[in-house]
Amino acid sequence: MNAELFADWLLRSLVTGAVATALVRLCPASWRGRFRLVVPVVAFGALIVLAFGLVRPLPRLEIATPASLAQAHLAWNPGMWVVGIWVTGVCLFLLRQFMGFRAISQLLRSTHPVPGRIWRQTLSECQRTLGLRGKVRLRLAGPEFVPSATGLFRRTVLLPDEALGWTPEQRRLVLLHELGHFQRGDLWTDALGRIACALHWFNPFAWILQRQLAVEREYACDALVVQKGARPQDYAKLLWQMATASRRRPSSAAAFLAMASPRTGKLEQRVRRILDSGKRAGHWLRVADGGLCLLLAVAMVACTACKPVTRMISAVGNGWAPGEIQKRLMADPFPGN
Repeated sequence: MNAELFADWLLRSLVTGAVATALVRLCPASWRGRFRLVVPVVAFGALIVLAFGLVRPLPRLEIATPASLAQAHLAWNPGMWVVGIWVTGVCLFLLRQFMGFRAISQLLRSTHPVPGRIWRQTLSECQRTLGLRGKVRLRLAGPEFVPSATGLFRRTVLLPDEALGWTPEQRRLVLLHELGHFQRGDLWTDALGRIACALHWFNPFAWILQRQLAVEREYACDALVVQKGARPQDYAKLLWQMATASRRRPSSAAAFLAMASPRTGKLEQRVRRILDSGKRAGHWLRVADGGLCLLLAVAMVACTACKPVTRMISAVGNGWAPGEIQKRLMADPFPGN
């Protein structure tokens, strides 16, 4: 791996993340609904494509001589050390994610199904309300557990043991929120972000986008619950109760989407957004939102598709002038025929 090529890759990674972070942080308030969700997803896709370009670099045109080949084996390439550090970091972060998924499987084996026909009826009603098809499992994960959604293929909603004493409205609101993650494909976008962060672990903008995506998808599910008929005051109160009463929450390295976080600052922001959810953007703002997201996608793909200029290595140091190189390239390889 050439050091210059790898440096170019690092620069494009930072530029892609910086542009996406700036767009997320500076976008107008009326566009924050879908815009702040689409921008990180597009950026993560661009970063993953960029990483595949590094794994499979473009071939380079080189003129090799016996002397240069002999020196190539003895020459110290500083770029290989940088690549080795990057590969080591990628392996460590992927190992961390693997341990998180292993923690999920261990937790799921310790859970048990939610008993009662009432819960199954409420689950079916919420799925019909959201238009969500397929099987969703309801499991009890122990006392004081934060309601969470998990499972890319076996979709599961984890509930605390105290959920058996919830009111019908509490059951409905919690299930609408967790099923909203499945309807929107949030677990898949979360996995996309985790892969991008592992491949670009050195890029601080990738981690900022991942945290921003985690916050915005909770905002989106909160807005979904309110749109389906929940009173903002009742839902905000329930959310606050869930965050303050829960003591057990999933590991940050696992693919969990917890309903409420005990972090007071973020919780206050969510409550404020819920209470202000009656203010909806007009149709033209949604059209502008989609147009900006499309332009962003084109810009990200253009930034990722830029390839470093392939250079031809000159053999001047071996006694060949540039004109001699051209003559040798154009000469007949079989002069006797």
